[in-house]
Amino acid sequence: MTPIVNGLEDEFADQIFFLRLNAADGADGESTFNRLSLPGHPSFVIFTPEGQEQERLFGVVDEEALRTALEKVVEGG
Repeated sequence: MTPIVNGLEDEFADQIFFLRLNAADGADGESTFNRLSLPGHPSFVIFTPEGQEQERLFGVVDEEALRTALEKVVEGG
């Protein structure tokens, strides 16, 4: 997933802030993973600019599905 996420991060860099956390770090990543009740790795949680959760995707996600979810945030939908 890293190459896909890296590419999307480059593509949306001026529109979306990407935050990567390690769910097994024993710190912020693990705390966030637990607070959001995420079921496994990888997990993608997409928020609106206002901080409202818009979508969750889990596991190995197709690049187009992830791109579509990001485009919805950019388009305000």
